[in-house]
Order: sequence, then structure tokens, then C-alpha cells
Amino acid sequence: MTASYAELEIALHRELTLREITPREIDVGYQVELRFSNPLSDAALPPARGHAALNPEKLLPHAHDPVAYGRELSAQLFSDDSVRELYGQALAASQSASLNLRLRVLAGKSVPELHALRWELLQDPESERPLSTSEKTPFSRFMLSNDWRPVRLRPRKDLRSLVAVAAPSDVTEYNLAAVDGPGEAGRVQTALADIESHVVGLDEALTLKTFVTRVREGFDIVYLVCHGALHHKTGEPRLFLQKDDGSVGVVNGRDVAQRFAEMEEPPRLVVLASCESAGTEDGPTGAQTALAVHLAEAGVPAIIAMQGQVSMATVEGMMPVLFRELLKDGQIDRALAVARGEIRDRSDHWMPALFLRLKSGRIWYDAGFSGDDDPFKKWNSIVSNVRRGQFVPILGPVLDERIRGARGTIAQALAERHGFPLAVHQARDLAKVAQFLSVKESRRFTSTEILRELRRQLITRYPDLKDDADDLKELFKGVVKHRAENDDDPFRILAELGSSLYVCSSFDPILPLTLAESGAKPRPLFGQWRKSRDDHPKEPAYQGTPDRENPVVHFPFGFIAKPDSLVLTEDDYIDYLIAAVDYKLMPRVVRGTLVESSLLFLGFDLDDWAFRILFRLIMSLDGSAQLADFSHVGVQVDPSENRFQDVDEARAYLEAYLSSGRDAPRIDIYWGTATDFLLELRQQVQKAHKETTITLNPDDEDEDDWISF
Repeated sequence: MTASYAELEIALHRELTLREITPREIDVGYQVELRFSNPLSDAALPPARGHAALNPEKLLPHAHDPVAYGRELSAQLFSDDSVRELYGQALAASQSASLNLRLRVLAGKSVPELHALRWELLQDPESERPLSTSEKTPFSRFMLSNDWRPVRLRPRKDLRSLVAVAAPSDVTEYNLAAVDGPGEAGRVQTALADIESHVVGLDEALTLKTFVTRVREGFDIVYLVCHGALHHKTGEPRLFLQKDDGSVGVVNGRDVAQRFAEMEEPPRLVVLASCESAGTEDGPTGAQTALAVHLAEAGVPAIIAMQGQVSMATVEGMMPVLFRELLKDGQIDRALAVARGEIRDRSDHWMPALFLRLKSGRIWYDAGFSGDDDPFKKWNSIVSNVRRGQFVPILGPVLDERIRGARGTIAQALAERHGFPLAVHQARDLAKVAQFLSVKESRRFTSTEILRELRRQLITRYPDLKDDADDLKELFKGVVKHRAENDDDPFRILAELGSSLYVCSSFDPILPLTLAESGAKPRPLFGQWRKSRDDHPKEPAYQGTPDRENPVVHFPFGFIAKPDSLVLTEDDYIDYLIAAVDYKLMPRVVRGTLVESSLLFLGFDLDDWAFRILFRLIMSLDGSAQLADFSHVGVQVDPSENRFQDVDEARAYLEAYLSSGRDAPRIDIYWGTATDFLLELRQQVQKAHKETTITLNPDDEDEDDWISF
């Protein structure tokens, strides 16, 4: 999990200066800022700022000479001595630490015309070595976006790709070359041989509707082969897809981008084997309105597109290499550098451009435990506790977001509906949006609106259940039955493992309904935490001893059966924490079981309020020192790319946080989704059942058996 790249971001912005002779007139120039990050050093170099003598007109004479163009572009970019010096320091520091140097060019919103420059021809200012064809200096154009949806990566083994080919029957009437659909699809599928791949457009016309419908099925990589062009007058991007009869159907690229923006989870990588999808090759025309730019603004994390009339031979030569390299480590910029290097002798090798929003440059991860310890030892300890029944799953809201919709999606829908006035990125924070609604309207109105939006999300995902829309309980029952045939459903795996206690930070009934479906008789527990005029907060009553056939499901933040019990707003979380500490709201049966069990934190963003409150409450329980005798796991997918400045630093912080405190137990981090972890846990438990084991439990042994032979 250690980083293998140093990073250098080259940011460009508008620079305005007043002229000395006539102060009313302004000179327009460019400011360049370089920021260097070395993952192996705590010492940070201050950013270098200076003037960039960028002049597109001076680049035009070199349009047909890539080497000369790159030399002139580099001279303009590194014209300031301070900028040139920091670049040299960054390169030297990376080389001395045996690190590759990831380069990103960021053209700020004030300078959209700079998208038209051929940054892929940039050279090292000293050696004049091309930068974008070497995997030692992977290169991308870093994009800013107002889209705040978290970019959740997926494990390599679960990757899915879609190859979409538009080969219209009458394409030659538009003076365009025929598209070799089977050949294009075959080459890419061969390169993606070990991941699930689907093809569309060979046996049916690739209309816009067909394309978008297939993409919505959930693909990580989308590869689109079609002719494209920028409108010669408006600069609007156009794609030559098909009509139902197979003839050319011209589609506005903005319409395609809009469809992607409406998806809850767009593809991680879109590759456009389409001419002018990143702009034209002969000037700034369309660079600001190119399809790649629209897709980046629509929330697609990574786009590879073409800057001009790219040749089919170039596409055929680079694409198999790109995908083959991509599957090695998931690093898009490195894979493209290798692929571009493969075709460096072609005059249009610079045309493929990478627009990237991912700080790490990755589109997938390998699930597993972090650190250098032997993972077998960790699994062995966890499996032992699971087999003895001494484990407690503590479930976060991420676990079931694929079932009932992400909290961020619910929050954003409410924010748009009710005029949420805060920053755009805060509109996906359900606690903030709920806080706004409770102040603007009322607490009861807020809980009603959230449940109403939850119902909408469920109906959207399960349209066959719309007849149960008026009864939320029946709707959830239908959802659980709908998923009953999925053996890899995380809730079914939890029911199969069989704990006597579960703790749910969500308020929906998916877990207890799944437990009941499996034959258990779960008992939901949720308390009265709000202070009222007549009653103090109090813990829920429970008599008996839970077991795997009669488990307790504790809902500390309220249960859907009683909307007034829900912890929804920011103030609610604070009030709940105060009440929980003052009145010991956690039920006795929960407290006693927690401190004598292996804790499995599943489906949390480990930096959110729900996790932090639960974690601190558990660590403060009487007898919590006993937790040091057990193995504990925090399951966390890679931190969302657009919420952390440094992913590796975020990992280190989370690991340190979970082990902070004098008597804090060690909690190992499993980097992957809760489903990844549960699937592997089930496999490890099944494997342990097949092995012959010897168990020595001093509490169950008679010492006479050991001294009398």
C-alpha cells in the first residue's frame, strides 16, 4: 500500500498586470505554479510561482514538427528561473529516492484556451527528453469538476468493461472511412482477456439510447469506437452513432455528457477512439467544448480522448498496449505513457490525451490487509473468533447503499428540492442537509422528507415493487426477497456467519429482515435518546440472552419503525453523544457483548460522524480493556479520491486514529469493500471447517485429565 510516485502539479492561471503608460489598459499573461510532493519525505518544498511566457501564436509554425513544438512549449512553460529550478529539484529528489515522477498539468478555469496546447509534447527543459512517452514520468491533464460524487474504486477481480462500436452502413456518404467493428472489438477484448467484457454495436445499431442503456448497467471501463468531429462553426462536439436502421445518427456530445452526469455512478474510465473528442489539431477551435471536457465536468474520473484527426493505425497500435498495461497496476497515466511510447514514431502519437480527476491515477485496487504483517495470521485470529461466535459486526451506511441508495444521493436530491444554500460539495452531506431542513421547516418534516426520498430511491432501483410504494415496510420486504437468490449479498453472508449481536448505524430494516428470511428471530433494539419534558433518555429494555438463532440488532441512531428516534441532523449527533454518555444509553446486553468480542467495522467511511461516535463510545465502555485480547478489523475501501488531498496520507491517518489512545486495541485495516471482506471471510471460515483443528480451552478442561494418565 506504499506510494511509488512522487508528484508534480503544474497549475496555470490568468495573470493580469497594469501597463505603466496607460493604467487603464491591462496585459493578459499566465501564471504558473509548481507543487511537489514526495511520499517518502516529511519535508515539503514550498511551491514555486512565476510567469509562464505561453504564446500559442509562436507554437503554430511548429504544428507539423512534434519535436520542435515540444521544445518551444517547454521553453515557454519553464521560462521563469524559479519554476525551472523547482522542476529540476523535483526530478532529482524523485530519482534519488528511486521514485517515478507523476506530472499533472492543470489549466485553471480562468485559462480554458490552454486546453488547446499540445501538452503531450512537453519535454524536459534540460535534456529535451519527451515526458509523456516514459512510464518514469506518467503525464495527465488534471481536471477540476463541480461533481462531488465520491469516486469509489472496485477490486480488480470485479472489473467490467463495455466495448461500444458504431459502424454505420452509410458512413462513406459522409466522406468517412468504414469502421472495422469486429476488428476493433476483438483487439480490445483480447487485451482485456481476464476481466469481464461485453460488446455492443456488432449485432444491433449503436443508437444513443442503446449506448446509454448499456452503460447504466454498471461498467468500470467504457471504450467507444466511432467517428467524431467538432462542428466547424459552433465547435460543438458530435459523434457519428447510428439510427435504428443502422444508418448514421449524428449525436451532440453534450447530450452524451448530460446522460453520464445523470448516472449515480458513471464509469471510472471512458476511452474515446473518436476523432476530435479532445479538440482539434490546428488551433484552439473546440478545445474548450470538446467531449472530453464535458465528460470530466459530468463526473467521469478519467477520460482518454483524441486531439485531432487520429489515424486508425495509431488507434490500432496503442489500444491493446494501453489495456494490457492498465491491468498490471490500474495506473491509467502510466499505461498511456507506455502505449504512447509504442507509437512514438507516428506523427499523431501525441493526439491521445488523458483528462484525469484521480489523484492516485488508479481505477482499481487489490483488496486485503494493509501493512507488512502476515495476512494469514490476521485471518486465522478473526476466523477463530467467528467460529466461536465471539464477534460483533458493526455496520455502517455504505454497506447497504447499493440497495437503498447512497446517503449522498438522498441528500443531494433533498438539497436540490428545497434550495440548500451552502456549498455544492456539502449538498451530499445528509446531516448538513437535514440540519438545514430542520431549521427551515421542522424535525418531523425532515424525517418525513428523508423517508419519502428513500422510498423514491427504492422504487427507482426496484420498479417491480412499485405496488408496495405506500407501505415502506412491505417495500423493504420485497427488496430483501428480491435479493434472496444472491449468495454473495453481504447481508446474507452476515446471516450465514451467525452472530448473536449486530450493531447497525443505518436506520433501515434490511439486516433484521434478512436474518428473519434465513430463519432467525432477530430482536431490534433502539432507545429513547431525545430529552423531552416528561422523560429522560433511557436505554431500551431487553430480557434474555441472545444467540445466533435469536440475535439482537442494536440501532444506536434510531430505527425506521419510529421516525422520532432517528439521528439525522448535525445537532442530533451532538445531542445523542451527550445523552449516550450521561445516561449510558447503550443497552447492557450490547455493552457486555462488545467488550468480549472481535469487532468487525463494516461499511463505514471511517472518517464520518457515525463511526467516530460509535468508536469513542465503545472505547469508553467499562471493561473495554478486554478488547485488547481480540482481533478487530476496520473495513475501508480506498479513501474517496475527491475528498482527500493525499490518499496514502489518509490511509496512514486512519490507521493511526484507530490505534490511538493508551489502552486502545489494535484494529487492522482491510482495504476493500465490506463485500470484499465478507466474501473472503466466508471462504476462510469454510476452509477452517474442513481442516482438523485442536482446541484447548482452559475453562472447559478438568485439570485431573491432565495429571491422571
